[in-house]
Amino acid sequence: MLELLTLTPMMLAELTVGDKGLAAIGAVFGCGMIVLGAARGIGQLASSAVEAIARQPEAGNRIFTTMIIAAALIEGVTLFALIICLLVAYQ
Repeated sequence: MLELLTLTPMMLAELTVGDKGLAAIGAVFGCGMIVLGAARGIGQLASSAVEAIARQPEAGNRIFTTMIIAAALIEGVTLFALIICLLVAYQ
């Protein structure tokens, strides 16, 4: 990694990225997009749950349980998508 920091612009122009390198770049980009989408989904889920609990405090336990189940499902799909993305990229 240190070698990349010491490259001059002329040396960077001569670097080539093969098929494996493009696959790695695609995998990293795909993983980033997957994680951002999951974070957005869980954030929206938590926001809605907090608003619902604020409106109906007596239903807080049921809302919280439902929120945790939904968050776990989002995390499961996210993990599955990350594994598929990395497997496809590094074959």
